[in-house]
Amino acid sequence: MSPSQKAKIIRENAKELIREKKIEEMIGEIGELVYTGSYALDLMTWNDLDLQIVLKKGLNPVEELGKVLLHFAYDPDIIETQMIHFKGDYKPKMPRGIYLGIQLNTPRFGGLWKIDLWVLQEADFEENRELIRQLESRLTPNNRELILEIKHELMKNNRIPQRGSHVLYQAVLFEGITEKKAIYRYLENEGVKLA
Repeated sequence: MSPSQKAKIIRENAKELIREKKIEEMIGEIGELVYTGSYALDLMTWNDLDLQIVLKKGLNPVEELGKVLLHFAYDPDIIETQMIHFKGDYKPKMPRGIYLGIQLNTPRFGGLWKIDLWVLQEADFEENRELIRQLESRLTPNNRELILEIKHELMKNNRIPQRGSHVLYQAVLFEGITEKKAIYRYLENEGVKLA
C-alpha cells in the first residue's frame, strides 16, 4: 500500500471519529472549529487530529475547554486527557494558548487516537492559519508523495518525532529540498531527533 493510500484510510477514519464523537456539533456551541495540521493538509500518517477553536466573544477558554474535557470524560473510549496553558515561557517554540490533549482507544477507527485541541491567542492563530494556507498552496502530487513517504520512515512508536512534520514541511515546501539525504540532514540540523 502506498503512503497516499495509507493517508486516505487514516483521514477517512478521522472523519468517522469526528462524526461519531460529534466534535463539530460540540465545538459549534462555543465557537468556530478550524482543522489544522496533517488533517487539513491531507498528509496524515498516524492517528493524530489537530483542531483549533475560535471562541465566541466573551467566553473563557479554560471554562470552555473544561466543558469539552467533561464531554470526553464520559466517553467509553477515553484513555487520558491533559490540559496545558502555554504562556510563552514553557516550551517557547510552542504557540501561546490553552491546549487540551485527548487520547482515545477506538479499534473501529484504527486504534489509538490523539486529539489536540487549541484555543490560541489571536496572533498565534492567524500565524498558523496563514502557514497552513502557504503550505497548501505549495503542495503538488510529487512533493505530497515525498512528504508522506518520509513521514512514514520517521515513524517511531506509531508517531512522528516532535516537530518532525513541521520541519519536514519547511524543508520540502519552503526550501525546495527533494533529495532524501539532504532532507534528513535538514531535519537533524533543526533539532529533530531521528534516532
